[in-house]
Amino acid sequence: MPSETSRVGLCASCRHGSCQNTARGSEFWRCRLADRDPRFLRYPPLPVIECPGHAPGEPRRRAEP
Repeated sequence: MPSETSRVGLCASCRHGSCQNTARGSEFWRCRLADRDPRFLRYPPLPVIECPGHAPGEPRRRAEP
């Protein structure tokens, strides 16, 4: 199984990233920069290999009940 970094790309190490896990086991990555800057896609195609908004840090992680 590929590592999270190889599957997701830069979002896996970006403070603007947000990961949502569903009860069915799906995983969705969202860019929170898209909330305030139209240059960024809310749900970018993965893996993201280049991003002018990348800011190293921990992404948010949420699990659906």
